[in-house]
Amino acid sequence: MKKISPIILKGTRDFLPQEMAKRLYVMDRIRKIFEKFGYDTIETPIICPAETILGKYGDEGDKLTYSFNDNGDRRIALPYDLTVPFARLVAANWRYIPMPFKRYQIQRVWGAEKPQKGRLREFYQCDIDIIGTKSLIAETEIAKVITEVFNSLGFKNITIRINSRRLLNTVLKAFSIPEEKNIDIIRQIDKLDKIGEENVIFGIEKLGIKEGKEILKLLKPEKTNSETFEKLEQYDLSELKEFFKYCEELDIPEEMIKFDPSLARGLDYYTGITYEVMSKDLDFGALCAGGRYDNLCGLFCDENFSGVGVAFGFERIMMGMETLNLLPAIATNSKVLVSIFDKNCISESFKIYNQLLDAGINSEICLDPGNLSKQFKYADRKKILFVVILGPDEINEGKVMVKSMLTGKQKDIPIEQLSKYFNGYLTN
Repeated sequence: MKKISPIILKGTRDFLPQEMAKRLYVMDRIRKIFEKFGYDTIETPIICPAETILGKYGDEGDKLTYSFNDNGDRRIALPYDLTVPFARLVAANWRYIPMPFKRYQIQRVWGAEKPQKGRLREFYQCDIDIIGTKSLIAETEIAKVITEVFNSLGFKNITIRINSRRLLNTVLKAFSIPEEKNIDIIRQIDKLDKIGEENVIFGIEKLGIKEGKEILKLLKPEKTNSETFEKLEQYDLSELKEFFKYCEELDIPEEMIKFDPSLARGLDYYTGITYEVMSKDLDFGALCAGGRYDNLCGLFCDENFSGVGVAFGFERIMMGMETLNLLPAIATNSKVLVSIFDKNCISESFKIYNQLLDAGINSEICLDPGNLSKQFKYADRKKILFVVILGPDEINEGKVMVKSMLTGKQKDIPIEQLSKYFNGYLTN
């Protein structure tokens, strides 16, 4: 039979146990922060009717969405983000859930774009949303969650860029730009960090708008938030001023939040405050982003629940933590390996193994008796902390020898005290 090459698609990745241990560690820290603020988890389907997903992100977003016909000739799409599937879930279940509804969701999503640094075709997002309220307290709480997540993960130089889609629309109206062109211009402004000012101006001019240069000049942030507010004082800034006031009262560090009028999240569904989280120590784009959406649920039901949320880009967070050496040494699950000296010692080794399992100690037993050096190598490769050695002499004396794989030191422990020894060591 012809061998199949064990390749994977570009933009997807395999994760071996050591890498998965790191990923689960980071996910767990993020999850604990979400739950600390009262968010409950949900899950939504991976395969969706195409009409659920398509048409919510704009033309460019639709082009990046995986869609196909299944064997029943149904049009299917894979989620491009978790916000649209969440809005659909709320529309289907709003009668049975408490409002406002606070949820978190950690799942894979897919984007059919060219893979590059910080961009994959298959990746995890860690989302939080609050739906069923228009209160700016919700936006403020999400900003607080953002600061706590990145503080918990060890990031230092984090900036939360803040803007309002309402402000952008007001600025464009002041330039006498037809309302139907707003979203196309906003999509161009959203490319500012990627393609630069000149190319964005060119893109705006291609839309028939001559004031691209003046628009970008007005939207360029000043050195301080107060200077930026002053620059735009002729516009209605009440929403943003109230948000910044709440942030101050919720003890969100002022230096972490930057009012950036040029921030233009390109997805069509944003209507109010928008966020984008950047690290001054990294060079691969936003680590977290999102904003207020007023009309998304109304696409799926007669009720119209306003929501606000952000997505933490898990893959970029992992890349950032690797780059900045923020990940501690993380062992795999097994803490103890029970060796088997030879076939005559199997029964006694089983007794030790049962004792450790009954005590709730993550353990495994050697599957190939004999050759202790081979068993030590196995423990070393798996980063198992201890090896329990039980040979004929130890069995006769009612003890075991415990070898620390970190220090190489060995210690005799009475068999009846073994579980207590490990519990004391591993919980301290």
